[in-house]
Amino acid sequence: MTETNHSQTIPVNPDLYPFNMLNFPKQSNWTCYMFGNRPGGSGIVYKPAEGQVPNRFVRFMMYLCFDCNWVKND
Repeated sequence: MTETNHSQTIPVNPDLYPFNMLNFPKQSNWTCYMFGNRPGGSGIVYKPAEGQVPNRFVRFMMYLCFDCNWVKND
């Protein structure tokens, strides 16, 4: 069986497609290590946008129900 390389390079003209117009929200200083992941692990990590961090009760319930670990990065 032969392997097929499906990756192709498509030339993009930066004058026609200005990719610098993407604006990403500023990330908060909170990190959520989800579903049993811990800092330094290789699991799912979620960083909410600034102002979108769940309150203390929601973070505690996420810890109890889903074993999510919220860490504040100072």
